[in-house]
Amino acid sequence: MLNECNEITGNCQHTMTDHEESFLKDFFTHVASLSFDKAKELVEHERESRLGQSGPWGMLVTHLPQIAIAERSYGELGFLLTKNKGFLRKDNSLKTMYESARSDFRRVEEATRLSNSDRLPPGFSNELQTITSVANELCLFLTARIELIDLYEKMHLMGMGKQMKYEELLVQVKDIMERNAPSVPQMCVTPIGNMLSLECEVLIHLLRAQLEMQLWNFLPSLMLLHLAFTRLTAWESRLQNRESWKLGFGATFLKTSQLPALLQWLLKLKTAFLAKFSLYFHSTLAQQTSPQEMKALCSKLQTNDYCHKIQNFQRRYDATAVMLVFDASGLEDFKGPGYHHPNKPVESPQDLENYPIVFSYPTKPLNHMPNVVKVITERASELAAMDKVVNYFSPKDQRTYIMASTDPRMTLVVVFDSKKAEKESHITNFVSDLALQLRCNKVFANLKPNANV
Repeated sequence: MLNECNEITGNCQHTMTDHEESFLKDFFTHVASLSFDKAKELVEHERESRLGQSGPWGMLVTHLPQIAIAERSYGELGFLLTKNKGFLRKDNSLKTMYESARSDFRRVEEATRLSNSDRLPPGFSNELQTITSVANELCLFLTARIELIDLYEKMHLMGMGKQMKYEELLVQVKDIMERNAPSVPQMCVTPIGNMLSLECEVLIHLLRAQLEMQLWNFLPSLMLLHLAFTRLTAWESRLQNRESWKLGFGATFLKTSQLPALLQWLLKLKTAFLAKFSLYFHSTLAQQTSPQEMKALCSKLQTNDYCHKIQNFQRRYDATAVMLVFDASGLEDFKGPGYHHPNKPVESPQDLENYPIVFSYPTKPLNHMPNVVKVITERASELAAMDKVVNYFSPKDQRTYIMASTDPRMTLVVVFDSKKAEKESHITNFVSDLALQLRCNKVFANLKPNANV
C-alpha cells in the first residue's frame, strides 16, 4: 500500500484532463456495446502514448482490461460453463476474475484516498478524488456482477427442481440493484452502469409479471411484460452499431444469433412468460380481436403455443374438457379476470365463484365444477407438491379428473366422461409436461449454455 501511495504522490504535476475523461467514457462505451477488441486497443494505445508514466492514472488504466475480458465471458454466460462435460462442476474462473478485479480497484481507491490531503495542489487533489470515485463505482459494478452470477446459478438450479421461487429471486435482484448503485455516478462510467441497470430492470419486470400472472392479475401482468419488452428493445438497440455485427452469407450467419447468450436467454424468458400470459388471459385477449387473428398471434409463439397443444390433445384423446382453474379463496382483493376500475365496488365471490375457470377447451363444463373444486381442496397437499399428477375417478358420475398445479393457485384439469386408469401414461405425461412448461422451469434450467432439459 505504501508503494502504491508513493507512486501516486510521485507525479504531482499530473491532473485529470478532458482526454482522460474521454478515454474512460470511450472505454466503457466499447465494453457496454460488446466491442471488446476496440476497448483493448484503446487501453494499449493509452499505455503506449504514456509509456513509463506511473501515478494514479497509470494504476487505473492498468486494471481496466480485466473488466473487458470478464464482460466478454459474462455476456456469453461463461460463469455457467463446465470444463468437463457430464460433470456438474461449476467453473468459478469468471467469478474469481471479477473478485480479483474488484480487489485491484479497491487498492486503487484506498491508495488514492490515503494520498489525498489538503496539502496537495488543488488540481492533483481533484484528480485523486475523481479516480477514487471511479474506482469506487467500478467496485460496486463488479460486486453487482459477482452477485448476479450467484443469482443466475441459483435460477438454473431452481429450474432443475420442482418449483421456481419467483418472489425470492425478485427480492434478490432488487437488493443487488439497490445496494450497488453509486451515490454520485461518474459520467465516464455511465455506459456500463446503464447496461447493468437494463439487465436488472428486465429481470425485475419479468419476475414481477410472473408473480402477477400467478394471481391472475391481467393489467399488472400486461404492463410489466411491456416494460420488460421496452428495456430489452433498448438493450438491443444499443448493440446494433457495434463493429462485430457484420452481415455474412455463410451457414453460421443463418443459424447463430449475433446477440450475446445472456440477452438471447432473456428474450427466451420473455417469450415463455408471454406464452403463459396468452393462455392465462386468453378469454380477455380474445375479446379484443377476431378468432382468426387470435389463432395467428398464438401461432407466432411457436413451441409455446399452449392453445394449439391443448386443442390437439383434446381432439386426439376425446377429452371432455381441458381447463385451468384459479383458486381465489382467501384473496380479499380478488375481482375476477380482466381490468377493473379501482373505485368500482365488486361483490366478493362466494363458494364456487372462488374457483373461476381461467381457460377451457372446447367448452366450459360448469356441471363438473363441484367435483373439480372438491378434488382441488381435498388433494391440496398433493397438488402443492408441484410434481404430482392427481387422478380422481368419481364412481357416481363415471367421470375422471386428472390434475396438476401450474402455479400455487392455478390447476390444470383434464376431464373425461369415462374411467381413465393412472397407467395411461400418454394422458399423465401430457398433464405433467404442460404443467411444467407453464411453471417455466425449463427456460431457467436451459440457462446453462448447451443445456437441453
